[in-house]
Amino acid sequence: MKQTIAPYRLRDGLGYRVSRLARVMERDFERRLSGLGITRLMWCVLPTVGLEGIVRPSEIAGHIGVDRTALSRVLRELEAKGLVRRDKDGCDGRSTHVTLTEEGTRCLEAALPQSMGTTNHFSSKLSGEEVDIFRHLIDKLLAEEEGALPGI
Repeated sequence: MKQTIAPYRLRDGLGYRVSRLARVMERDFERRLSGLGITRLMWCVLPTVGLEGIVRPSEIAGHIGVDRTALSRVLRELEAKGLVRRDKDGCDGRSTHVTLTEEGTRCLEAALPQSMGTTNHFSSKLSGEEVDIFRHLIDKLLAEEEGALPGI
């Protein structure tokens, strides 16, 4: 009895297509950020701290989906650029709070239109309803998976 295997096509795979889209979007955003001297990961920290008020490193790491070691490295880079400051918590000397400096706030304000540029570029290819459906489907695929976006 001969077993037939359906032909495999890499580009038909959902994982391949999602990964490809992510890389294309990341490349677009990195190009937009290049003049500001920050990376995508640095960018993720700026609105998390400056706009969403998440200031504890462990919470920042969880919010942006990186491990604490990666976040620590990014915070050091942001500090070296004068964009953030880490201060000990007054009540608990073991805890640290991250705040944006004035320069960090300026960088956030300059990078926000770049982020929106990437979002708008790709969203404009879909209708408003399709964008909502796409977001819903992404959330559905991420549900109960490690790295899911909690609270969405």
